[in-house]
Order: sequence, then C-alpha cells, then structure tokens
Amino acid sequence: MTFKPSIAFRAKAKAGETMVETFFKKNGMQLGANLHTHQGPPFMEWAKIGAERKETLVLIHGFGERKESFYLISRFLKKELNLVIPDLPGFGKSGMDPDLVYNLDNYVNWLGRFIEQIGLDSFHLAGCSMGGAIAAKFAARFPSKVNSLSLVGPAGFYLPGKQSIYDEALAGSNIFYISSPGDFETLQSRIFRKSPTLPTCVKEYMILKAIGDREGLAKIFDELLDMESIKSGKVSLEQASLNHVCKEITMPVMLFWGRHDTLLPWKTAPFVEELFPRARVHIFEEYGHVPHLEGPQKLAGHMLNFICDAQF
Repeated sequence: MTFKPSIAFRAKAKAGETMVETFFKKNGMQLGANLHTHQGPPFMEWAKIGAERKETLVLIHGFGERKESFYLISRFLKKELNLVIPDLPGFGKSGMDPDLVYNLDNYVNWLGRFIEQIGLDSFHLAGCSMGGAIAAKFAARFPSKVNSLSLVGPAGFYLPGKQSIYDEALAGSNIFYISSPGDFETLQSRIFRKSPTLPTCVKEYMILKAIGDREGLAKIFDELLDMESIKSGKVSLEQASLNHVCKEITMPVMLFWGRHDTLLPWKTAPFVEELFPRARVHIFEEYGHVPHLEGPQKLAGHMLNFICDAQF
C-alpha cells in the first residue's frame, strides 16, 4: 500500500527540498559551474565547470540521479580537466516527458546531438551506473570522439549466473519503485555500503520525491532494459546486455567497482575486462554502488591517473 504522508510530513519535506536546492546551488557557485540549456529535442540542462584546461571530461550520471551528484567529485577533477555534466532526459532539471521512449539507443542519440551542439570534437567520457551503460554504447558508436572511457559500477553488462537487479526486476521486484519510507531505506542500504546520515526534512523530501517519481522511473527502467522483449522471451538478459559491444570499444577503458555493490555484482568487472580490447579494473574494497559519492576524492585520483595515462 502506498504511503500517505501527513500534512506535517509534507511541510518538513518542502523545507527539505529548499535545503537540497540551496546546497546544490551553493556548491555549484563554489565550483564555478555555469548552467546552460540544450533545447534538443529533448530539452537538457547542463553544467560546465572550467574552460582553461586542455582536456575535457563529460560525466554521465546514474539512474535516479542528477548532474549535481557529480559536484563532490568535481572539486578534485576540475584541477586537471574541464567538466561537462548534463542532466539526462528524464532526470534532474531536464524533466520527464511521458511521450518519449527512454531506451538505450535514444539516450545515445540524445547525447550525440548534445555533444555536437556544444562543439566537442574529442573528450574523455565517464559514466556511473546507468550513465556507464550510456557512455559505453556511445563510445562504441563514436569511437573517434572518445579519448578514454571510465565506467563506475556500470549498468548494461551481464555476468551469467550471478544475481543482479536485472534478475530481481524479472522476478517482479524493482528496487527503484518506492511506495513507502521503508522502501526508500532499503534502496539507500542497497546503494551505499553505509547509508549517509541526512537531516530528517531532507530524507522526507527524498522519500516523497521517490514516491512521486516512481511511475516515471519504472517506465525509464523498463525501456532501458527492454523488459518487454526479455519477458516475452524474444531475447535473454545476456543478449540484451552490452557484453557483445565491448569489442567495438577500442579506446582505453577503466572499470571502477565497489566490492560491496549489491545492485550490480563487482565480479562483473574482471569478467567484462576480458571482453574489452584495452581495459583495466580497480575494485574499491570499502565502497558500494556509488564510489563517486562514498569516496569522491579517492575515485577522482584514480580517474585522473587513468586519464593521464590513457595511452596504454
């Protein structure tokens, strides 16, 4: 049964929303982030941080996230790189359009048009979780544009015989379909090795937002994974995965994974490493699914080292 918040709960959640947006705005100003819009279609808001570095890194966020989820790691990356961070269609300030089809090919097309409009000829590319799947498919389609590819707990790859959120979804359990505070707490415990301590009003805002977004997120999740084809037996999970495109990704690849990732098993990393022509793996022993939030400085250091040495 869906949670019915009290008036007091909603009031505190509204205060939490104000606190979150103020926090992001303040952090953006400290980073020197300039906000821009890509009219598309579809519409996308994006942030640019820095303009004086020789190299640019495009950062693609994960499912249910927004561009500001990269602000923590940007503190360290901006010392060496210009940063371009879009809100993907369906998330953040880019908004959700129920008439769009949010499959992987469309995300790659949308990202391609965005990159072309802002005038980037070549760049480094990084993606986390869902953003990793989009980044990998983009790199396979536009190899001349991508100098290096960093994938952080990327979705889209499949390790046969190992349970993941894909198997859970096929069994009828979508971890992102939030109906109650308890569902939200479960999701947090699955994303982080140790769930962050949040002000009560912020947590209540995040709970209400997750409940309000659940139908849209379910649509995006199903279309990204092509659940209709998998459930009908037209394709298997492995056939629907990105395993088969790895050989087309010829630039240097770095796979970062948290040992305690319960959404996408870390053992996928060494398995997929063998499928890429040029790949390395780094496993973070202390993190879960989101190293960019749990250990931004450490991840940034490893990512910068990889990008500087991306000629291996």
